[in-house]
Amino acid sequence: MEPTNPAPPVIRRRVKGRDAINCTRVIDGVHIWRAALDDPGWPGPDGLPADERERAAGLLREEAARRWVAARWALRRTLSQYLGVEPAAVALEVGENGKPRAVVGEGLEFNLSHSGGLALVAVAEREVGVDVELIAPRQDLPALAERALPAADASAVRAASADDRAAVFYGAWTRYEARLKCLGSGLGSVPSWDRVTVEDIEVAPGYAAAVAVAGPEVGPLLCRSLFAG
Repeated sequence: MEPTNPAPPVIRRRVKGRDAINCTRVIDGVHIWRAALDDPGWPGPDGLPADERERAAGLLREEAARRWVAARWALRRTLSQYLGVEPAAVALEVGENGKPRAVVGEGLEFNLSHSGGLALVAVAEREVGVDVELIAPRQDLPALAERALPAADASAVRAASADDRAAVFYGAWTRYEARLKCLGSGLGSVPSWDRVTVEDIEVAPGYAAAVAVAGPEVGPLLCRSLFAG
């Protein structure tokens, strides 16, 4: 089902790392934390809550399970810096529209996305969504775009050259997903795009990523890397 409202303009922004991020409060912007999931040293599943350990155990591929666990620790390490607790003590619950939220930390919004060996955690003081995708060329991208993306994005994917099509598709996909995650909507829904601003962000070669926030502008984007160990 196609959205009834046109997608907002897209601004591409390179996210630069900063020496430090003030985790006491996020003001007029978004903090984005990057984690390399294949780096050695991420904790195993033992310190995660029972439901997360069960989810990891249900993943059939060892690599997928290991990366999923690392992404959960990346999320917990990020939130622990804002909440002032140990990563294992970060308590999460399901909020409205099935969107995770911290049990404590009123006003703190966050979103996690991971693909391939990279995870992104976005933190803000308003509704936020982030999506990252490993760019993987596929033969069925035009058909997939027709089924899942707004009409304008599907047209752009069809019109792209063979060399550019994957980048165009995944760029449109991450923008769409980031907006949906910001609003807590699912694929195929008809969300109110006029509530959301989205920006492309460049996080690593071979990946597409976007961040969306509620409101007329994203504001400053501050980025820092999380390290395993």
